[in-house]
Amino acid sequence: MRVEYRVLGPLEVLLDGAPVAVPAGRGRVLLATLLLRANEFVSVDELVERVWDGQPPAPDRAHKTLQTVVLRLRQSLGAANCVRTSSRGYSAAVGPGRLDLAVFRRLAAEGEYRAALELWRGPVLGNVTSESLHREDVPPLVEEQVVALERRIDIDLAGATDVLVPELRSLVRQHPWRETFWAQLMLALHRADRQAEALAVYQEVRGHLADELGVDPGQRLNEAHEQVLRGDVPTSPVVPRQLPLTHSQFVGREQELARLTEMLHARRDEPVLIAAINGIGGVGKTSLAVHWAHQVAYRFPDGQIYVNLRGFDSRAEPVRPLVAITNVLLALGVSFAHLRSDEALTAHYRSVLASRRVLLLLDNARNADQVRPLLPGSASNLVLVTSRNQLRGLVAREGARPIALDVLDERGGLDLLISRIGAERVAAERGAAARLVVHCAGLPLALSIVAARAAYDDSLTSLADELAGERLDALDVDDSTGVRAVFSWSLRSLSEDAAWLFVLLGLHPGPDFGAAAAASLAGLPLPRTRRLLAELVAGSLLDTGADGRFALHDLVRDFAAERAAELPAEPRAEALRRMFDHYLHTAHASWRLLQFNSAPIVTEPPAPAVLLEPVADADAAWARFGAEYRVLLSAVERAGELRADDFAWKTMFTLHDYLSRQGHIHDAVAGHRLGLAAAERLGDFNAQSLMHRRIASAQISLNEFDTAEVHLLKAIRCAQPGGDLLAEAHLRRGLAFSYAKQDRFAEALDVLAEIHPRMADHQDSYEVGRHLAALGRAHHDVGDGIRALELCQRAAEKFAETEFNGQDAGPAGNQEALGDIYLGLGRHAEAVESYERAVLVWRQMRAVTDVADCLIMLGAALIEAGEPGRARECLTEALAVAERARDRENYQDEIQRARDLLASVDRSS
Repeated sequence: MRVEYRVLGPLEVLLDGAPVAVPAGRGRVLLATLLLRANEFVSVDELVERVWDGQPPAPDRAHKTLQTVVLRLRQSLGAANCVRTSSRGYSAAVGPGRLDLAVFRRLAAEGEYRAALELWRGPVLGNVTSESLHREDVPPLVEEQVVALERRIDIDLAGATDVLVPELRSLVRQHPWRETFWAQLMLALHRADRQAEALAVYQEVRGHLADELGVDPGQRLNEAHEQVLRGDVPTSPVVPRQLPLTHSQFVGREQELARLTEMLHARRDEPVLIAAINGIGGVGKTSLAVHWAHQVAYRFPDGQIYVNLRGFDSRAEPVRPLVAITNVLLALGVSFAHLRSDEALTAHYRSVLASRRVLLLLDNARNADQVRPLLPGSASNLVLVTSRNQLRGLVAREGARPIALDVLDERGGLDLLISRIGAERVAAERGAAARLVVHCAGLPLALSIVAARAAYDDSLTSLADELAGERLDALDVDDSTGVRAVFSWSLRSLSEDAAWLFVLLGLHPGPDFGAAAAASLAGLPLPRTRRLLAELVAGSLLDTGADGRFALHDLVRDFAAERAAELPAEPRAEALRRMFDHYLHTAHASWRLLQFNSAPIVTEPPAPAVLLEPVADADAAWARFGAEYRVLLSAVERAGELRADDFAWKTMFTLHDYLSRQGHIHDAVAGHRLGLAAAERLGDFNAQSLMHRRIASAQISLNEFDTAEVHLLKAIRCAQPGGDLLAEAHLRRGLAFSYAKQDRFAEALDVLAEIHPRMADHQDSYEVGRHLAALGRAHHDVGDGIRALELCQRAAEKFAETEFNGQDAGPAGNQEALGDIYLGLGRHAEAVESYERAVLVWRQMRAVTDVADCLIMLGAALIEAGEPGRARECLTEALAVAERARDRENYQDEIQRARDLLASVDRSS
């Protein structure tokens, strides 16, 4: 039997696709009111006020008369009845996917606006007669529909826009005060090469607003007007949707869910609404937060962001606020590389959120100090925080609304068991089921594990008897709840191999892992490991996500770690070595695909039974780093504790390029410092030099040039005792690059000139090419064009002697330098040829923004060479690429230069 309820149009109830008669009048108003707040209890007084449209019967008859209306409604609905009674009032109990309004909101929150809008069948509740309902409840729903329509059109503007023009002309007639539709109409006309009409629309709405309301156009209209005037291509913002999956069988917590919803409805222009959910480990804080966040996600169309602060992770340090801020900005597609201080980064973060409506879920916070820097200042945002601590400082100073989450009572625990194993089994052994709730102390985590076992066991009584006899280790406060007894009991129910794998997973640093890593850890074949992982998932000891990766709840991981610590030293050490080798060799293979002419740093074979999945190409290498960089960082921390120093520094060395290009600079600095400490413990000067080099590179990205210079000089000193000339040359290029970024051109030249006599005749042609290219650029920067040309031409010859694979910036940078030199010397045709060669290499490397930069240089050269047609093509492509760049804000100068050059082409033609 499938029941569906529809409110986005005439009120309808369908039972297996057939309509169910809903009584007209008060019964229809009652059902509509409950469905608009599905799964929330509505008080009797409020229902009386709504059902009688503000004119209820005498107080002594109102409640009894409402009961009569409820009874008649239930009788009419029959098997489709959803009305539930409680001491708090009435509610409509509606399952997932059964109410069109809930489906609409879910689809809209996921960005599926077209599918969401297709659910609307006409005026909301058009067949329900209620003045107060249509005055108070319907307008907010219409607003949600209009916002979804605006978002859908924003997406459609990236495609063919001529088909949007008729729709938008109709919409501006229906919603004459909705400036977004007017702005979208302007952009649609602009994209359809109808600029004059677009500008006429602006003048029309501007006069309309002035005459009728006496106001000027708002920000959205003015931005659209400027885009039309500049000839810009509109871009769609990045909208992150990071909420974890909510459990399909989430039950209970009605009071807490209702309180959260009341907080959201009751907000009165607060600086920011903060809800702080606290409770002991395993009580379901994250599940509650995620479940409710999905329910209200539609209210935050600019994104929902999830950050695990790891405040109680025994295997890793809590996430630092600046790292969390960085990750949020990356999720929003916002550039921050130009910021020079932590204070500027935090201020930028708040400014970005101030212009957006974002839901921020901060999970597993350690304390208020960890959360406070992450709080936005805008009333348009919502922050959900979960923590084992009460976060009283956040409540006192920032006005956070606390919600204390207690263990489930008997009714709640039984509801959870019913949702997992069915009402019939629970009813048949209700006493045993109640005992299970007691033995699990009402902890949802423990009950979920018991329910997983019960799904494959015939008797709840036998399970309750087993659990009652389980010895309880009294190690910490959580032990008194019985959760450890459940873990231990569940572990003994596993197959021997699954139990062995579970214990070994206690050695893994988290936060998640793939099947190949688990296979390496256990020294088992991959197919066998997959079966064992499935057994752990079935037992609720392991979670799996949509990406196929696995994770342990922090309490479960602590329990596994305690059991792993009891293993004999030798098998524990062997498992750790297999895990470290798996990650190091996989990271090294990925790094090698993204390099050219770099010697391998991992030459020894992996330990026996280590599984190494092949990495096919550069794209696969980036994807692998993207999936596992968090794991690698955690593994480096773990390796530092265990003094696995070779793993620590080599892993950080291979991870650097991904972290730096993706903007995880603070993570890179912290990880490289661990790698440097490991190299120093080893007494390995080469490793120390490489780590100093990596730290310096990260510091340059943060514009911390003084610190970067200190590390580069230390790296040079570490490289010199070993006589590694190529390493010293590389470091000097880095130092020169840092000086050049500070306009210290003479010093940059001196640094490179000092090593030139030793590098000029080196046998490695490619490295000589790198050196000559940098030296040539340095001569160009100080105005010595002739010497610069000689050096860069020799660099090109050296590069040509190697079989270049297209994965290094050296040749492209040298060709750009040659283009600049030729352009300065007035040799325009040769400048064009050099820039064209550079563009080819940048395209091979998939270096999008470098392509844009070089196309702008090429466009300028083509203008000088008297080829305006080709110049316009290059500059138009450059502008489009730069506008679409993830860190667009960092390329405003380039974008403006491209526009200026295009304008000069248009003027000359």
